[in-house]
Amino acid sequence: MHHLIAIDIGGTRFRAGLFDPEGRRLAVLEDKTSHSGGRDWMLDQLRERVDALRRETEIGACGVSFGGPVDFKSQRVTSVHTPGWRNFALAEWVENTFGLPCRVDNDANCGALGEHRFGAGRGTESMVYLTLSTGIGGGIICHGRLHRGRDGMAGEIGHIPLTHSERTCTCGLKSGCTESLASGRALDQKVREFAAHHPREAVELLKLGKAENLTARELVGAAREGDPAAETIFQEAMEWLARALLITIRLLDPDKIILGGGVAGAGDFLVQSIHQSLRNWRSPMFPDTTEIVLAELGDFAPLHGAAALAMDMVRPC
Repeated sequence: MHHLIAIDIGGTRFRAGLFDPEGRRLAVLEDKTSHSGGRDWMLDQLRERVDALRRETEIGACGVSFGGPVDFKSQRVTSVHTPGWRNFALAEWVENTFGLPCRVDNDANCGALGEHRFGAGRGTESMVYLTLSTGIGGGIICHGRLHRGRDGMAGEIGHIPLTHSERTCTCGLKSGCTESLASGRALDQKVREFAAHHPREAVELLKLGKAENLTARELVGAAREGDPAAETIFQEAMEWLARALLITIRLLDPDKIILGGGVAGAGDFLVQSIHQSLRNWRSPMFPDTTEIVLAELGDFAPLHGAAALAMDMVRPC
């Protein structure tokens, strides 16, 4: 059987990987994403890396994980982060460039596929994958299959409106979306604003850098070390995230919720913070058995999901 090519196009990094017919990762070529380079730069980078991976190897299909909205029916993509991607026929480009059948899906759906097929979701009947990164995306597995929904928008947990807000979310609404309250971008903003406006309370945080340069990474690190200001900021964000997860649990009652993406690098500290908030909303009427776990594949989950897309093209599930 032929090998597979998987591509993961993210806002921070991009990857091209070679997988065997069983979905085992054999090689990966990756680099940082250039926002200023736009679509043409990225396509040139992919062409170079895919050509290197497929040299002297028979390839059966290609799957692509894309960090932005994907119209799965038309296989067209859009990016709000870099220019040139609006309504771009990415699968068609891959097919024309490499002569390979191709299927594209968004990174959250691919993350769900990757974790269900190869990671922490193996053997589950139903699961939700949440990518906690610059934004927040989600993918849903129901009855062992990816659920995309009527408009291909199922799993958009990042855009569940939780409260009123004066800030405009990336979806275009001032709706207090989960993403605007608990994403990596939101944590960056919260810690910078707090440090700028409350320098006395933020003494320990300001030892890590200037207020305008602080990020979620410094915030989480300080919170783990017990800094009261950092703990307060982080736990407030986790309470909003826990509300969105509780809504998800009440609606879907999944076997597992799997947390991936850069913010999930906080590890057990993240999971414990979410459980701390969920405990406040326990109801004696509802059992509380959904597991909340970290992604086993880490930030490689979307790449493995892209490999699963390619695998299903040559060997339909």
